[in-house]
Amino acid sequence: MLNSKIKKSYFFFVFLLTLFLPISVCAMDTVSPTDEFYINDYADILSTETEEYIMSHSSALNQETKAQIVVVTIPSLEGNSLEEYATTLFRKFGIGDSDENNGLLLLLALEERQMRVEVGYGLEGILPDAKTGRMQDTYMIPYLKEDNFDEGILNGYKAFFQEVASYYDFSGEIEQPVEEENSDDDAFIFIFFLLEFGMLAFFIYLIFYNRNGRGRGMSVGGSFSSFGGGSSFSRGSSFGGFSGGGGSSGGGGSSRGF
Repeated sequence: MLNSKIKKSYFFFVFLLTLFLPISVCAMDTVSPTDEFYINDYADILSTETEEYIMSHSSALNQETKAQIVVVTIPSLEGNSLEEYATTLFRKFGIGDSDENNGLLLLLALEERQMRVEVGYGLEGILPDAKTGRMQDTYMIPYLKEDNFDEGILNGYKAFFQEVASYYDFSGEIEQPVEEENSDDDAFIFIFFLLEFGMLAFFIYLIFYNRNGRGRGMSVGGSFSSFGGGSSFSRGSSFGGFSGGGGSSGGGGSSRGF
């Protein structure tokens, strides 16, 4: 009797799983690559000049190095998370060489005002998460905050292109991007150093306090470790004639809001 109940429960669970599984799979309906492959402006925010620039440079880079840089803009994530959407799209496009996995995706979601840089394993060494975040802050976000999407995407593309092209000793043209300071980051850095200075001053105070004999029963090391252990500070960041090389993401990346 018990085995019969277990079997019924099992089949009922399988039935529910097959009932809802197609819904979860279809929920992630990413866009498909356009004929240009390297530039897919579904949000319609880029100029013809920017699209042609990205197209010509990514094509030349791929032919010489097999590395692929793809730019995608979408009107909306349609309820999906930015990271999940980017990963699924990266694999669906097959960005980068299948052996070297040296693809790079720049994804902008217009309605959510979010930007994501997705990096293949093969480029993780030169583009770790923290670096891709800083590059977005420096070369893209200041423009995107002002709704200057065309300039922000183009400038950011130049910055990432420069990194990848230099790594492979690319023989073609490499333009310098324009550096812009993000005021939010300046404030963040100032507060961070202020806190660091405060902790250092507190530590020095404890040392002198104990040396003068007024801190008996108080352990400097214990007090400080307890003070530091109570909180933590962290930074991070998370086809026509063209086609993907079969690469897949996994190296990492970073996301930013604007």
